[in-house]
Amino acid sequence: MERASGLYGDAFIACAELVGRAGAKSFEFGYTNEEATTVEEAGWWASAAYRGAKLFVGDHRSPTGAAMALAERILRGATCRCGELVALSDEVRGCRWQLMGKHWQPGCDAPAIAVRGDRGDMAAIEAAATLAWSAEGGNRAERRAAARGHGTVASERRRRNRGRL
Repeated sequence: MERASGLYGDAFIACAELVGRAGAKSFEFGYTNEEATTVEEAGWWASAAYRGAKLFVGDHRSPTGAAMALAERILRGATCRCGELVALSDEVRGCRWQLMGKHWQPGCDAPAIAVRGDRGDMAAIEAAATLAWSAEGGNRAERRAAARGHGTVASERRRRNRGRL
């Protein structure tokens, strides 16, 4: 097979990092067609293992394509650290996430949620998210608005979404 020219480094690294940030215990990729003569013919796949679950995407034309499909599968339907659903395009309502260099970045400025517990421990993840989305959570502007007695649209969404992970 020709050298893997389909491996765009930054995008692949960003996807691997996202898999880890989402609590996966492992990330793997490979190809299924041993007789392929080009990268595009190899049939690339990527997977992430969580506690008791494995996400798998397959039959892509490059390792980066497989990793990007896995990242999109993880993000689609996820809840951002600001409490809104993750959006991967401008046509969808929610917190717009996009690939920037070697990282997937949210469109909000909410701080990262610190999780205490083992990787993939859903009880620890839910507890941390509930704490982050409580009245004392939120980004700096929302905390200031709450202190002045003014709620925001995002803080109102967080109150409604609390407990829905």
